[in-house]
Amino acid sequence: MELKHDGAFYNVSPWALCWDDEKYYLIGYDNDAEKIKYFRVDKMTETSVVKAKRQGKSEFTKIDMAEYTNRLFGMFEGEEETVKLYCKNEMANVIIDRFGKNIPLYKTDAEHFEVSIKVSVSQMFLGWIMALDGVKIISPDIVVDKMKDRILKLYDTYFEK
Repeated sequence: MELKHDGAFYNVSPWALCWDDEKYYLIGYDNDAEKIKYFRVDKMTETSVVKAKRQGKSEFTKIDMAEYTNRLFGMFEGEEETVKLYCKNEMANVIIDRFGKNIPLYKTDAEHFEVSIKVSVSQMFLGWIMALDGVKIISPDIVVDKMKDRILKLYDTYFEK
């Protein structure tokens, strides 16, 4: 295993443990970076309990943990964006399963709907969209361009001479 940051210790106040893709993740407040981060539990080494006041409570009261973990795809972080999708009606259950029952779907015609979702735009998110037949990113342009770049890279990989 190659340790990040030359094996430096992290000072993290733990707040939640979640399960994603057969792995446990600790979600906590990184006291030095002063932000919420997540860490794969099976990759942690030399952990210890420090008797100090847990930090980050104000940050964690601002988030809905289910929503937070739903917008991270495969626990890969990216720039957070509100992304609008254009979807075939038969994809409604897939969108609801991923983002919850309270996500508003807006009918655009007899066969399609649009939905706006808040996600971390990572390669995993783009791959998830590519795997869905009948779902297209329509905004913002920066995310549409990332998808186009990803598609071109895949095309080059499979059709290069």
